[in-house]
Amino acid sequence: MKPKFNATRDGLVIVDPIERRQCLLKTDFDLSPSPTTTNKIPYPMDSAVEITTDEFTISSSNVVYVRDSDWTLIDEVRLNERLDLPKNEYTIDISTGIKLYVTAASEVRIQNEKEKTAIKFGKATSVTVSARSHHTSPATTITTTAEPTDVMEAISMFGSALKTIGSERSYPTLRGHPPTITVDNELDIPDGLTLPDTGVRIEVPPTLRHVFVVAPLAYYLAAEVVPGSSPRLVTDSGFFLSLESNDGFDTMVSRVIQHIFLLDCIVRTEGTTPIQLYERQELESVLEFNIEEIYGQPLENQLEAYFSTPFAQVAPYIPEWRLETELKTIPKHVELLPFAVADLGMISVENEASAPTRTTFQETHTNPIDESEPVTASQSWNDGHTEITSTILLSAFDNGLDQTPRDGPLEIVVVCNDQAMRDELVTAYSTYGNRDDLPFDITVFQDLTTTEFENVLSRKSDFLHYIGHIDSDGFRCSNGQLDAANVEKVGAKAFLLNACQSHAQGLQLIEAGSISGIVTLEAVANKEAVRIGRTISTLLNYGYSLYAALDITRMETDLGNQYQIIGDGKRTITQPETGLWSIYSVATDNERANIHIKSYSGDREQKGSLFIPYLDSVDEYYISPNQIGPISVEMPQLVKFINSGRFPVLLNGQFKWSNEIKLGDLH
Repeated sequence: MKPKFNATRDGLVIVDPIERRQCLLKTDFDLSPSPTTTNKIPYPMDSAVEITTDEFTISSSNVVYVRDSDWTLIDEVRLNERLDLPKNEYTIDISTGIKLYVTAASEVRIQNEKEKTAIKFGKATSVTVSARSHHTSPATTITTTAEPTDVMEAISMFGSALKTIGSERSYPTLRGHPPTITVDNELDIPDGLTLPDTGVRIEVPPTLRHVFVVAPLAYYLAAEVVPGSSPRLVTDSGFFLSLESNDGFDTMVSRVIQHIFLLDCIVRTEGTTPIQLYERQELESVLEFNIEEIYGQPLENQLEAYFSTPFAQVAPYIPEWRLETELKTIPKHVELLPFAVADLGMISVENEASAPTRTTFQETHTNPIDESEPVTASQSWNDGHTEITSTILLSAFDNGLDQTPRDGPLEIVVVCNDQAMRDELVTAYSTYGNRDDLPFDITVFQDLTTTEFENVLSRKSDFLHYIGHIDSDGFRCSNGQLDAANVEKVGAKAFLLNACQSHAQGLQLIEAGSISGIVTLEAVANKEAVRIGRTISTLLNYGYSLYAALDITRMETDLGNQYQIIGDGKRTITQPETGLWSIYSVATDNERANIHIKSYSGDREQKGSLFIPYLDSVDEYYISPNQIGPISVEMPQLVKFINSGRFPVLLNGQFKWSNEIKLGDLH
């Protein structure tokens, strides 16, 4: 599915087909009668269209790169900067909810302001707008048995989703979603799937445990997985690396992929986007290879060069690998593999220490599986300071794949089934949709009967915020209880069930159609539930993923630990205003302050995205997601930064929104 261009009276709307995010180019224009393409862009694009216009604006602040006709980067425009360019052919490179390239031959003025990015041409000009979705759907489905050697062949095709096998595959937009997998009676790999010739293979013993653990590495390297007596990474040039260590097989695989990924992010700065990268500046002097020379080399040559530098040297600069999925060596968990590795998440195997050294197909069938039971697994989100344990469901990912593009505003449904909780209702209603850059349609329901609530659950929406009570019999309604297990179809993509012990009902909502949700594990006091609901709804409204929203909520109150995620926690319900999700920890000391920044990933901004703080003293990019700092700033610079937008801040340990911070709070 490709991004869709819609001509409206407000401008050109580009809709991401998977997330249904909209990027609006506000302009008066003439639209060509048929789509067009451009050969200037070196990477594959999903869609393109030609328009005639003299200017357009995007209602968000974005770092803008400007390239010439040879695709050479000639300048960049950051927040509160303006760039004027003489008449020439340019490609303007913008990362919004959708990756955009705008190509035109004209004079150009680019103004990057707090709430918008404006691009003006000297006169009405023919402009080609090309778009690529950040989060693409799988191209096809592979059928396999649960026999380990067949699963090896299946995951060997994961690398077919990469849009390049160069170091630029560390950019998230150049990593497509791996093909999905169905377990059946025979192996069937669609004819259209081809694996790039990287000269790299992974040898592992033929057990599901070994195959599961190397799946992310096989995907990222487009490597063939084959049986071997011991785990190792091998290239056609003769280089090999053992995947065994004293710390364990899965730990070693994790280190290997992190090692390669970080160095890819550094080496790619020799390519088409030669930005100033913090990690390169810190590491270049200790690397055992020349970055300029290794760029563009075959992957097998790069791997040999990368591992000439010990892991201990690069480890402090690796972006945070926060997601780990724990699978069981059962057939249905084979089908979770594509979703677990799509963002290069790590995979472990349940009860690894006691697992047999060889798991055969027959052994996985000693305990038949109840097909009526949901296919679930445990996933942990861990940044070294906090851990969020969640339950993922195969149905959640399947539901996400069933999405189709819809025009119109984001649809938020708020249900309050207890009048004693009206404070949260008022807060939620005032929070959702208070952004001028995104269209929202908010509907509020109160005191619903079981039939009315079932009808509300069945209607299509982007987010459901439930306020009320849940017990062992289900949702408490005005005339009784509604058990979500009896609801045939749920239309809400994501939800917050701000009620006591809502975990079980949340699982049923996902089985019936939802993708992700935040639920509770035990009783929650009403006052704290209102506070937590306000924080979560505000963060989701500003584009934070469910994982990020819950992590930040736990910084505000320890009672956030009573909440858990089910389904796909990387999901967001809106796109961010300023390009990336972060929280800023600020410690003030007289006329100076130290700032630590924690950046997050989501369903769009994944590992390998670039992040630059809007601080005058910082001119380096950082790899995201990560935690950086301390960055020392003087008080006038801090005040300017605090006033640059609305974002969450831990000011001297106290949670605040930046636009609520007063000058006196900083001293």
